[in-house]
Amino acid sequence: MEQLEYRKLIRVLEQVATARQGALYPVLADSLAVHLGWKDAFVAENPAYLTLDGGGEEQYRTMFRADFVEEYAERWRLNNPFASREGVACLTRHGVATLGQLRLRATGPERDFADTFLRRNGIDDMLKIVVRSPATGAVSTLGVPFDGARRAIEPGDRLMAATLGPLLSPYFDAALAPPGPQ
Repeated sequence: MEQLEYRKLIRVLEQVATARQGALYPVLADSLAVHLGWKDAFVAENPAYLTLDGGGEEQYRTMFRADFVEEYAERWRLNNPFASREGVACLTRHGVATLGQLRLRATGPERDFADTFLRRNGIDDMLKIVVRSPATGAVSTLGVPFDGARRAIEPGDRLMAATLGPLLSPYFDAALAPPGPQ
């Protein structure tokens, strides 16, 4: 990673470190947009496909329209290529994956997810980053959508994502921790 990229990474982490409890997501989303050009980043807490028991309810922290999130949860969640066997293996092994990478072996419904749902909403590719809480074991994913007309995923984005995921983990621990005594 080049020195300029490290500086961008440090700026993101500095801003995240200043986030007050409960305000991690907006600070993170803003910092990723400003310093890395990753616009509209979102967090999925407890994605069932990455949890040990496969249960639980996904929670989303996003600036996307409510109807987008609702349609995803009701109709498309089970066809998400990141939840496929290959997607889970890639995310577990490397901590990062791209939609373009997973699309190569995607099933028909998984390709429909990308071609119908995501493209209709202006998303041509997506970068997913695993953030695993060392204290609680909770798993979240940081998703970064890309609109190929504005910006495509580049090799440097994958390297930044693989570096960023583990560095964000302590901040997610703090965000998930229950408030102390008043």
